[in-house]
Amino acid sequence: MNSQKNILVFIDWYLPAYKAGGPVKSIAALVFHLKEEFNFYIITSNKDLFSTEPHQNIKSNNWNLLPNGEQVFYFSDDYFSLKNLQTVLKEIKYDCVYLNSFFSQRFTLYPLWLKQINVIKAPVVLAPRGMLGSGALSLKSKKKNIFIGLAKTIGLYKNITWHATSLQEENEIKNIFGNKVAIQTLSNLILFPTKSRTNYGKETNQLKICFVSRIAEKKNLLFALQVLETIKTGHIVFDIYGPPENENYFNTCKALAAKLPSNISVSFKGDLQGDEVEQTLKKYHVFFLPTLNENFGHAIVEAMLNGCLPLLSDATPWRNLQAQHIGWDISLNEKEKFVAAINEALQMNEVMFEQKSKAVQQYAITHCIDISATEAYKNLFGLR
Repeated sequence: MNSQKNILVFIDWYLPAYKAGGPVKSIAALVFHLKEEFNFYIITSNKDLFSTEPHQNIKSNNWNLLPNGEQVFYFSDDYFSLKNLQTVLKEIKYDCVYLNSFFSQRFTLYPLWLKQINVIKAPVVLAPRGMLGSGALSLKSKKKNIFIGLAKTIGLYKNITWHATSLQEENEIKNIFGNKVAIQTLSNLILFPTKSRTNYGKETNQLKICFVSRIAEKKNLLFALQVLETIKTGHIVFDIYGPPENENYFNTCKALAAKLPSNISVSFKGDLQGDEVEQTLKKYHVFFLPTLNENFGHAIVEAMLNGCLPLLSDATPWRNLQAQHIGWDISLNEKEKFVAAINEALQMNEVMFEQKSKAVQQYAITHCIDISATEAYKNLFGLR
């Protein structure tokens, strides 16, 4: 790598991990776009989310060189400790530390503690990755609120820079830590599709919908099924991709899916690996994610880039989609509007859908290209 500046990244999961979705894609895209500007050292776990076996073709508890030039240290559970983490940190030089979680014990709280005791001396940037939104905090709220109160008392998050990926997330950070904290608001970088969409097949009264995300309360799959439960006309295919996070919630979703009207075909497709996402999304007309909270939504952006019309809650940065005729963002208190959106999509013919699909692709490209990204991230990492 050509850059003389080194960025040390802490993240719970990294490539070849894919089940955690957005955070992994955020860092993979960051490395891809900025590999000529920075050296990236990444400290992570040696397993994917929900997995019990380590990744194949990597060396655990060692540095691994990945194709885009990033050096990755994959910790196994039994080797991870504060002592061993400090040993690894002594092996490298780094100009900035980039944390990619708010609550992660190993990959956020431990580094913050090492900063407090002056083991880590470099500037620290923390991206909360949507964990401070009201929807996210509403899950296990008592435990999270106790932790936040304690962390503020001991100053765990003092003297860091916050990375917000939208104005929405900037306000979420300020609501908890006050208006005087150092925040830089800068959108995530993304990886663009390798091929353009060519299939726009769409018949009136037929609709293919997909859900691509973790099957978790925050992603709100159950609400999506409750919306579909009320639609009795047309033929709808609803395919669900993603790993279950909670078995009870997963079973509740499966039970409701089995009771949907006969005009709706629901399939749980399981995990969708990273290299399968692009070609899979191009098969669908609508991407349905009534999430409780997203700070960015990589899956949403991927869906738009591949020509799916997004049907979203209003708890994401992707707003005013109806006015631009490229999708829908609706309050979760207005279930009837979700139903109306699906009925609207059902009535589209191929010409109408192709027009909207191409428009949403162009919208995503326009809003996700930042020609000043390199300088902006230099500023974020304090290296200008």
